Amino acid sequence: MFGLKAHLTRRLMAYITTSVLGALLISVATQYWALQPLLERTRAGNVDAAIENLAVLVTQSLWVYNETGAIDAANAILRDQFISGVSVNDHTRLFSYSNGDLAQSDILNPQMSSLVRTETDTALTVLVPLIVKAEDDSKRDFNIGTLQIHSDNRLIRQQVNELAKITLSVSAVILIVLQFLFYFLVRQLIAKPLEHFTLHVQIYAADLAPETVAVTPELLGRSDEIGRLYEIFNAQRKSLIAQNLSLTEYRSHLEQLVSQRTAELSAANETLVDSLEQLKQAQTELIRSEKMASLGILVSGIAHEVNTPLGVAITAASHLSEELRSTQKRLTNNQLTRSGFETFLAECHETETLLSHNLNRAAVLIQSFKKIAVDQASDQARYINLHGYLNEIVMSLGPKLKHTGIEVLNRVPDTINLDVPSGALAQIITNLILNSFIHGFKNGTVAGTITLDAEQHGDQALSIVYQDNGDGMGAEVLERIYDPFYTTRRSEGGSGLGMNIVYNLVTSKLHGQIETTSQLGEGLKIVMTIKLLNEQPAYQQENAL
Repeated sequence: MFGLKAHLTRRLMAYITTSVLGALLISVATQYWALQPLLERTRAGNVDAAIENLAVLVTQSLWVYNETGAIDAANAILRDQFISGVSVNDHTRLFSYSNGDLAQSDILNPQMSSLVRTETDTALTVLVPLIVKAEDDSKRDFNIGTLQIHSDNRLIRQQVNELAKITLSVSAVILIVLQFLFYFLVRQLIAKPLEHFTLHVQIYAADLAPETVAVTPELLGRSDEIGRLYEIFNAQRKSLIAQNLSLTEYRSHLEQLVSQRTAELSAANETLVDSLEQLKQAQTELIRSEKMASLGILVSGIAHEVNTPLGVAITAASHLSEELRSTQKRLTNNQLTRSGFETFLAECHETETLLSHNLNRAAVLIQSFKKIAVDQASDQARYINLHGYLNEIVMSLGPKLKHTGIEVLNRVPDTINLDVPSGALAQIITNLILNSFIHGFKNGTVAGTITLDAEQHGDQALSIVYQDNGDGMGAEVLERIYDPFYTTRRSEGGSGLGMNIVYNLVTSKLHGQIETTSQLGEGLKIVMTIKLLNEQPAYQQENAL
């Protein structure tokens, strides 16, 4: 709907708008409920002030039979914004005056000795005795009449509604302005660079011609995560070009050698040699395509996964900005209370925690991607902690497994450190997990568990045990599992090289052995025993970023 899934900017704007609108509605609702008791207290103060200042004028006017003065004083009381009606009568029944919503009332209030205040759900009514003190020494008090002040609660609700309308109008204007500002910032800082990077990958990922220079001017000189992804991709592309040139030179040398041998062989062997050469070339190209496919999945998966913590961080930052602006406004208007300020501090702390968590999450993803990507393009050995390195491999496959019921358990002891061709190890574990994903768990539609175990045998060898509880396989498939080009999913695009690459890497690159057991419905178990190198420097944790 509205292209939210296909456009990062629109999705972020939807999240930001929803969050800000929710905060706005909560703020308006809070103000609405807080204004009611505040205005009630203000009304009570105004009524008390009217009694203190104007009730004396009404009393004096009645005492000297000045009806005009009494009426003017009563009308002066009625001018208050919270008072809706006023009534005055004397106890001799010679004078009675009512105005406002008491104008139609003909009830004469009885003589009272003290002030009576009555408050209901609909109105506040105050009956004030009009008492004149004698001027002689008798100290007598004359109760000459009663003043009734009436305040309808609808006046308060009306003022609350007016204030709420004004607040909503101003907030709506601010929200619209912020939307345009956030859209511009997100578009310029995140969406456009990601679009440039995606286009860069689409253009140059398959173009490995040495004369083609992979340059996108909009991404040059960037030092942020997108800039580092751009640099890593270009470095990987250069490495692939170098390997491709090396393969081309090797193929050329091999063709010359075959030509020399072919000249010495009989005509009967010429067809066989040509067929064998074509098979080798096809296998080389398929293996290279398999590696590039793995790297492509890693690049696209990590790029997509990084969007989520960055989007949450931007939403949290916009929320913090709105809270800061609201608090500053209340401070300017002298409306900031201690509880409000404490709430603001709590919001700041919560938002800071959210920002730190998501930005750290993005950094960890990029760090894991950099290590695994560099290792897969390199055949050099390096010293690693096996448990931590397997965690990084599993994390790089997180986007592939994220929305499935497949769980990968790393039970390798964190005390095993070894010097090993890490690129080969990464390719082995990646191929095994993807093989379980496709065949054992039916492309992720079936839930299951993958476990990784390891045991070190002195200083000479190490056993890595890979298990899953997927569909398993029969004896016929198990017997041919490592044959090149053998696959049970050829109609779905399977190449049949994934497990063959695993076998070749274990036996040739790691100088080890591989043993596989499986039965239909009982999962798969693979035990890889590899030789350890003699030189083992002290292990140090690497910080890729």
